Amino acid sequence: MRRVAFVLLVAVGSAALSGCWGAKWAKGPINAEKASLKADSLLAEQRRLADQVDRLERQLAAESEERTASQARIASTLTDLEETLRILSSRIEDSEQMQLNRGGRDRWSGSRPSVGSAPAPTDSAALAAQAAEDLYRAAYLDVTRGNYDLAAPAFRDYLTKNPSGARAAEAHYYLGECEYATERWLEAAGQFQQVVRDYPKARLVPAAYLKMGHSYSQLEERGLAQQAYRALIEKHPNSEEAKQARAALNELGG
Repeated sequence: MRRVAFVLLVAVGSAALSGCWGAKWAKGPINAEKASLKADSLLAEQRRLADQVDRLERQLAAESEERTASQARIASTLTDLEETLRILSSRIEDSEQMQLNRGGRDRWSGSRPSVGSAPAPTDSAALAAQAAEDLYRAAYLDVTRGNYDLAAPAFRDYLTKNPSGARAAEAHYYLGECEYATERWLEAAGQFQQVVRDYPKARLVPAAYLKMGHSYSQLEERGLAQQAYRALIEKHPNSEEAKQARAALNELGG
């Protein structure tokens, strides 16, 4: 009887002990699984945040590039507008001079012509000067209308007949403008160079330096372009063209 009781006692104790350790053993895998799930969740959150940061960085980079491109476009537009304004101002001055020649003071006597009358030169020199002026005026009118293919040969004709004429500097310059507008960069540079070399006191010299630099830039002659811009800045530092030359030099890296 005692032996049976002892066996029962051992059995109950074993069951109790196995229940306690069994519970702990059962909980072990559950806690490990929870920890694994939590780690996976953290990794997923880390990847999501990393992707979000990457998207933001790409977005910021794209916006920065767009701002840079926009600023470059604005600067280019301003330069083009300034150049157009300069050309228009030059054309206005030429037009005023033409009006003065046509209806202002008599260019030969210096007196005021009578109402309803026009200058009537009689000597051959005066007639030749009038013909040269008319030829230049017709060529310049074609330039203002954008008829560069018509203006260019007319300017060449003027320069052939009047290589030292009163309008020679302007004729070379506007011939250069015709060549530039039709993308004949080398020919344009040659005309602008002739203006600055042969007519250093002409009013269009700063513009000629600038357009000469632009022509060489189009030809990818960086060194010659820089020389033209630097000469402009040195000789005409306070001109509007010098301001544009400085900007062009910056684009070329100095």
